[in-house]
Amino acid sequence: MKTRTKKWILSGGMLSLMLFMAGCIRIDESGNPAGSISQFLYDYLVLPTQQFIEFLNGIFGSYGLAIIAITIIVRILILPLSIRQQRATMEQQVKMSVVKPAADEIQAEMKEATDPKQKQELQAELMSLYRENNVNMLGGLGGCLPLLIQMPVFTAMFQAIRMSESIQNASFLGIGLGERSILLALATGAVYYLQSRVMLLGMPEDQRKQSNTMMLMSPIMLLFISFSSPAGLTLYWLVGGFVAIAQSAITTFYYKPKVQAELKEKHGEVQVVERKRKPRKEAEKVVNSDQTTSASNRNKRNASPFESKSKRNEGKQKR
Repeated sequence: MKTRTKKWILSGGMLSLMLFMAGCIRIDESGNPAGSISQFLYDYLVLPTQQFIEFLNGIFGSYGLAIIAITIIVRILILPLSIRQQRATMEQQVKMSVVKPAADEIQAEMKEATDPKQKQELQAELMSLYRENNVNMLGGLGGCLPLLIQMPVFTAMFQAIRMSESIQNASFLGIGLGERSILLALATGAVYYLQSRVMLLGMPEDQRKQSNTMMLMSPIMLLFISFSSPAGLTLYWLVGGFVAIAQSAITTFYYKPKVQAELKEKHGEVQVVERKRKPRKEAEKVVNSDQTTSASNRNKRNASPFESKSKRNEGKQKR
């Protein structure tokens, strides 16, 4: 399975798990948590979030501003992890550029190969190439970690808004926080689409083409989530999108050139790695050439003495 497909599956899985977790707290007719698991999640996840929203509401005088403040706080907390992951991704890109020509050659042979044994040998050669050059094919999937960390926050925010009458009845800029908002949902989709475009600007041309379709996944899925969520939660995603755009711009235009300079100083100029074994077609040509030469030599050795003598006599007669 290709790495791009794995990223699709993992990213989709993360968002699907978010939706599952958001609805995992069951409540009874009176609005109280039903069951030990729901009670545990409410006591240690939802209730502290409600109290924190109320605390910030007391400071800002607005539940909308309280949600915005929580969003910024969460983003700041995961920022070091995001930057660290970005650096690791850049290092992997440098290492991948070293082995890419050889890896592409091996993968092309794997597509053409029909013999299972030959495919196995090529797969082993590819894994050996990655291992010897410290290329981690799952390294890019670490970019889902910030999304994974936000899962408890997503669940807590969803349930805090759902189970709090004061937040349900509050409004922000004329929009009820407990109701669905098509306007905020569309704005959220647009903001995350813009953020994906900014992220693509920092990618090499070949990776940009491969990631172009995948980058649309986050805006589309968040758009559908926002359509079915209360406006308070959509506001959380919307503000998070603006923060993500700023983070992506800083990373792409300021931090990335700085890291690339450090990596260049650390690793020097990129030296492309060549395959240890010859490509299959070239090897077949060499084998066929050797077989032809060997057959020619055998024919000479196996020639009849009478034929050799006849040829020598013909030569004498010509002279």
